[in-house]
Amino acid sequence: MFEENAVISKNTSASTWSHPWLTGLVNFCVSFAAMSSFIFIPLLGAQLGGSDFEVGIIGAAYGIAFLFSSLFSGWKSDHLGRLLFVRWGRLISSVAFAVQLLASSVPILIFVRAFVGFSMGISTAAIIAYAFESGSNMGKYSSYGSLGWIFGAVASALVGDIKLLFWLSFLICLLAFFISLTFPNMPSNNSSTPPNMWHVIKRDYRVYLAVFLRHLGASAVWIIFPLYLASIGLDNFWIGLLWGVNFSVQFVVMRHIERFSEFKMFFYGQLISLFVFIAYAFVTDSFYLIIVQVFMGVAWSCLYVGALLIVLRSGEERGTAGGIFQSTINLCNAVGPLLGGLIAQGWGYRGVMFFAAALCLAGLFVVVPANRKVPGR
Repeated sequence: MFEENAVISKNTSASTWSHPWLTGLVNFCVSFAAMSSFIFIPLLGAQLGGSDFEVGIIGAAYGIAFLFSSLFSGWKSDHLGRLLFVRWGRLISSVAFAVQLLASSVPILIFVRAFVGFSMGISTAAIIAYAFESGSNMGKYSSYGSLGWIFGAVASALVGDIKLLFWLSFLICLLAFFISLTFPNMPSNNSSTPPNMWHVIKRDYRVYLAVFLRHLGASAVWIIFPLYLASIGLDNFWIGLLWGVNFSVQFVVMRHIERFSEFKMFFYGQLISLFVFIAYAFVTDSFYLIIVQVFMGVAWSCLYVGALLIVLRSGEERGTAGGIFQSTINLCNAVGPLLGGLIAQGWGYRGVMFFAAALCLAGLFVVVPANRKVPGR
């Protein structure tokens, strides 16, 4: 039904499609759906009787499933084609978001979130490679994801009812599926056999490791961040608003940074993240938290777009590279929530912030040598 039948030519230009922004629109819809479901998942877990550690397990289930799904699907998309994974992934994801309505206990919520993670991973790496090969500006493409997060966060703040948000996620993701049906078959560099995954990992291992260290700390923070904000007196509206500030900055910054060196962007993303996580531990006033969120938006924009461009420009196995990149992020999404829940249980929410800052510092020692390896960048 969703087969990709075009003959692939290495020398054919991928920029012949006149509407590459449609990939950005799908990215917007999927990010909208994911965020509107995600923000209050920790609170739902707590309402169902889960401890901080069990809330961490809920987040880990999503990340583990996403990890393996995106790694395998991205690898196979270099061999079987992008659209097969893009379309089926979006369709299955819409079903998964609707299934969240059945979550009535912590064990069921863990299972359902794992299903959501698995379904989201099917298309993530494939559509990144498809967007790159269709001639999309990857900074602008990524910015549509941040715009989707903005709308998801605002929807969370305005709607408040998590059941309604699950329905909204289902409908928006289903819309993304229908949009993907308009995608033409794009020339790419698909090989007759799947590429050597170990070769792709070895080529950019410093990038993957630095991203892992930074995002491991971030994932530990994000799983307890709504609980932390609630503990200092902020209500659901302010929680959603603060997430929205972060994503609004990302949308603006990502659209203008591809002109800069991807290596410098990556470095500054790591550096700014270090100071932001330290600030989280001390800033409790809502006004100053908005300022901190602005810097977090700049940090993630630089780090994400910089790293993505590095791995996509390193070779022709873009589906595999994108799958490894997304799997690195989702390995963090699997392990980070567990660590966040454990650290919060023993040392409080601020302990998680310091843990994230320490990992960012370690990531800087990895990324600086990688940056120096490339002269003139």
